[in-house]
Amino acid sequence: MSEQNFQDIRILSEADIKGLTNMGDAIGAMEAAFSSFSDGSSYVPQRSVSSLNDINLFLKPAFNEKLGRICVKILTQKTGSNSSEIPTILGVVLLMDMKTGAILSMMDGAYITALRTGAAGGIATKLLAPENSETVAIFGCGTQGKTQLEAVCRVRPIKRALLYDLNADAAMKLKMEMEEKENISIQVLNSPEYLHEADIICTTTNSKHPLFSHKDISKGTHINAIGSYKPDMQEIDPEIIKSGNLFVDSKESVLKESGDLIKPINENIFDQSIIVGEIGELINNKINGRSDDNEITIFKSVGLGVQDLFMANMIYEKYLQH
Repeated sequence: MSEQNFQDIRILSEADIKGLTNMGDAIGAMEAAFSSFSDGSSYVPQRSVSSLNDINLFLKPAFNEKLGRICVKILTQKTGSNSSEIPTILGVVLLMDMKTGAILSMMDGAYITALRTGAAGGIATKLLAPENSETVAIFGCGTQGKTQLEAVCRVRPIKRALLYDLNADAAMKLKMEMEEKENISIQVLNSPEYLHEADIICTTTNSKHPLFSHKDISKGTHINAIGSYKPDMQEIDPEIIKSGNLFVDSKESVLKESGDLIKPINENIFDQSIIVGEIGELINNKINGRSDDNEITIFKSVGLGVQDLFMANMIYEKYLQH
C-alpha cells in the first residue's frame, strides 16, 4: 500500500464515533444487521477464537454484497484479573470496499463492540420484553453491562435497575454514572433476593455456572444472555431455557460456541430444537415472538461479524455526511 493510499484511510476513535452516532442509531443498525443475516444477504464466516494465556484473540469477518462492504474485526480480551487501567477489550474494525478491496476506515473496535452488543440487547428487548417493563437487572457491571442498560432504557420505560457484580466498586461506579444519566433508581445487590422484581435481565459475565435459578425469576421475564461465548461458560439455568422461548443471533454459532446451550444439550436436558429461531427471523416476520405477558423469553447472543459490519458502515456513512 502506498503512502498516499494509507493516508486516505479514515481512522475513527471512540470520541469520533460518539460524535457521529448514538444508541438509537446503533439499535436501528442491529435490526438491519440481524435481518440481513437471517435472510442470507450477509455472509459471516465462522469466527476464530484463540486462547493465549490470559488473552482471548478474536477474528471476525463479514461481508454484504448489497452494501458493497467487507468488515474484519480483530479483538483481544483479557480473561485474568484486570487491576490495570488498560481496558479488558481492545481492538480495531477494518471496513473495506468490496469492489476494490481498499481499506476505507479503521475504527476503535472496543467501542464498536460495546455499542453493537448493547444495541443487540436493545433490539431483542424491543421485540420480546413486555411493553410495560420498568425494572431491569444487570449481571456484570463493566462496559457491556453499561451498554445493555443504556439500550434497554431506550426501548422500554425503565424506572429502576438492579446491579450485580463480584466487584462492588464496578457496580457502584456504574450506579453513579447511570443513575443521573438515565434518571432512574439504581440498587447494588449481591444476592438474587429481589431478582423476581426484574422485568428484564441482562447477563454480561464470564461465569462458568448459572448466575441464578428458575425460582429466582418471575413469569414474563425477558433475558438478554450475552456473556457465554465459549463452551465452558454458562450464565443461564437450563430450567429457565426449558420453560421459556429461546431466540438466538445465530443457530449455528450458539450451538458451536455457547455453554448455555452446549452444556445442557450434552447432559440431555434438552436438544437443539429448544431454539425457537433467530432474532433476524423474528425481525423478518418469519417466526412469532412473545405471545403473552406471562411467557419467559430469552435472547442468547454470541456476537456476529455482521453486527460489526453494519455498525462500521453506518458510522462511515455518517462520517462522509458529516
